[in-house]
Amino acid sequence: MMFSPALISYFGSDPSETAPLEALSPSSPTEAGTPAPRILVVDDEALIADTVVQILNRNGFIAEAAYSGEEAIAAARRSCPELVLSDVLMPHIDGVEAAIQIQNHCPETRIVLFSGQAATIEILSRAKERGYTFELLAKPIHPTQLIQHLRG
Repeated sequence: MMFSPALISYFGSDPSETAPLEALSPSSPTEAGTPAPRILVVDDEALIADTVVQILNRNGFIAEAAYSGEEAIAAARRSCPELVLSDVLMPHIDGVEAAIQIQNHCPETRIVLFSGQAATIEILSRAKERGYTFELLAKPIHPTQLIQHLRG
């Protein structure tokens, strides 16, 4: 299967080359008897969002996609996820602004932002001036590293 250049740049390699983790780690939520964490994946590129959702769902998470900052805010207002994994640079409402609004409505939600763009630093510093600090992962990231970070 051929993947788009955007998808390959997101993961740094073809995601089909990455098999799902063979078994959940002993500290994974499903083996510990607690419910799997619900993750909202936000990216304006549907192929990327949907692929990340598939990878997370195959590895013990309950993930769903939102394709804009607006959709992410609406989804979080319906039901606060345990974690939001969002691209930063998106049209209209960027990932940082969406994260701020989600954090205001869902203060216990962990926010992890993704970006491969230098402009992200300026956006994050504006959020920090407003009192918000978020985790940031650089693109590309290998799916195994992503899973390990989200479990950490």
